[in-house]
Amino acid sequence: MADLHPLPETITPAVSIKLQYGELTQLPIVMRIMQSAFSSRYGESWNNNQCRSMLSLPGTQLMIASYGEEPCGFSISRKVADEEELLMIAVDPQYQNKGIGIVLLEQLISNAISNNIASVFLEVRSNNPAQNLYKKFGFEKVGLRPAYYTGEGQEKFDALTYKKSLSKTLI
Repeated sequence: MADLHPLPETITPAVSIKLQYGELTQLPIVMRIMQSAFSSRYGESWNNNQCRSMLSLPGTQLMIASYGEEPCGFSISRKVADEEELLMIAVDPQYQNKGIGIVLLEQLISNAISNNIASVFLEVRSNNPAQNLYKKFGFEKVGLRPAYYTGEGQEKFDALTYKKSLSKTLI
């Protein structure tokens, strides 16, 4: 596996959070984390075949986070031309609020900068509190898909598209 680019020194986790580039053989880890991290009520998680297909595409990168020795989070992104899209980021609920999502997002941005990526995009459900994290990293809302997600009781939620221009200074 290739060496990761160094992380900015913006957090100091109490326990070592380790990152490694993932491979298709680690799909069972991804599926376990995804099933625990995403509620089935919004239809946001992918099934095994969707993950396998996405991870097989050129320019797609899987990053696995471990807290201590336990795999507990991941991100999947895809580079196309000079843009990177964060397709999915997830942290097992029992490991949330420990800086794992921050480390995964920092690494994605650091890698994108090192690869001369101009912009990073992501999409998030309008009532997802992860928006707060994205805004702290300088992502700005640039698009909207009305009523894209359906919650319990057929309640509709918009999908919001966020963009971070990497020509700006990293947080």
